Amino acid sequence: MGRPQRRAFDLIENLEVLRGVPARSSDLPPTTFELRAAETLMAIARAMAPTLDEVREIAARHGIAGSDPELLRNAAVADLVAQRFPYRQPDRAACRAYYDAHPQEFRGPDLYEGGEILVGGDVTDREWRGEAYGRAERIIAMLHYDRRVFGDLLITSAANSRDRGGRIGPVACGAWESEVAAPFFSLKTGEVFPLPVPSRQGFHVLLMERIRSGQLRGFAEVESDVVRRLAARSRLAAAWRHLELLATNHA
Repeated sequence: MGRPQRRAFDLIENLEVLRGVPARSSDLPPTTFELRAAETLMAIARAMAPTLDEVREIAARHGIAGSDPELLRNAAVADLVAQRFPYRQPDRAACRAYYDAHPQEFRGPDLYEGGEILVGGDVTDREWRGEAYGRAERIIAMLHYDRRVFGDLLITSAANSRDRGGRIGPVACGAWESEVAAPFFSLKTGEVFPLPVPSRQGFHVLLMERIRSGQLRGFAEVESDVVRRLAARSRLAAAWRHLELLATNHA
């Protein structure tokens, strides 16, 4: 988008003011071309903006019900209406400012590292289940006393070839498909899950060794994502302004 078109977007909401108020010496006055471009963009936005009947139709197509005031305050409706509006392509300075102000949005996921000791067997076998549960409890007690013995316990606790276990991670929460994932990700650094965790394989003893905070991704890596976010925010802001105008006009 060229400079005149970019400035035209900035002028859309302030055309009347700019026409009637002399520019300060520090201002760069709008050119005739920029004013005309802004008027054209205003006309396009108005033509694309849905009427109240169209808002009702959009909501109905997506299964959103409610009275007119409810529809005009509905966030899902605003998201749908936003797709009808043009938007300004944000410049690099605006993208960088947003990136610097919202670093938490551009961090990678936290990574979890730990281990498990599996006392494997047939969990439907009542006799085995009682003995295995007690064995897993004793392992937990030893880990509470000294987590450094995990490696030794991993070997000595494997009474047969069905017993497995080992290192877990580094893995992001939600990225490990396991019956015991939920209790594992509930742990804090240095914690051992207080009870043996059952699964179809047997009883698991779970240990969380460390949680690494997600790393901030570089601006160059996420710049295109920032552009999309700012464009979406611009469209959504225009949609909310339009819905508020409809609500006022049809009150």
